[in-house]
Amino acid sequence: MNSTAPGSADARPALSPGMARTLQPSAAIAFTVLGAGLWWGWFAWDTVGISSGTEPQSGPYEAWQVMGCVMTWIVLTWLGRKVLRPLLLIPALPVGFTAAWILTAALSDDSGLWAVGAILVAAGTLAGNALLVWVLRAIDRSRGQRTRSAAL
Repeated sequence: MNSTAPGSADARPALSPGMARTLQPSAAIAFTVLGAGLWWGWFAWDTVGISSGTEPQSGPYEAWQVMGCVMTWIVLTWLGRKVLRPLLLIPALPVGFTAAWILTAALSDDSGLWAVGAILVAAGTLAGNALLVWVLRAIDRSRGQRTRSAAL
C-alpha cells in the first residue's frame, strides 16, 4: 500500500511488488519503441540539406524539429518516471532512438562513418537522459519537501 499523502509529489499508484516487477520489462520495451519513434517522427523523414545559394549547405534539420524532439523527450521521460525505475528509464529512450538512427544512417552511408555517429548519438542521448531523469527526481523531491513543510 502507498503510505504517502494523496496530494504529495511521491504519490504513485500502489502496485503489488509482483505486479510492478512484471510490468517493468514491458514498460521498458514500450519506452524503447517510443525512443525509436522520436527519431522516426521528428528526424528520419527529413533528409534534404538546406542551401540558400550563397551559404554552404547546412544540415537537414530545422530548429523546430530539434525543439519538438527535445520537448517530446522531456514529456516521455516525465511519464516514464511514473512507471519505470530510473535504471530502466535512463537507457530505454536512448537505445530506441540510437537504434532507429543507426538503421537510417547505415543504409545511406557508404563511408562507414555512421558507426562513429552512432557512438556519439548513443553517448549524447544516454548522458542527456540520465541528466534529465536526475533533474526530474530532484524536482519531485523538492516538491515533496515543500508539500510536507506546508502541511506542518
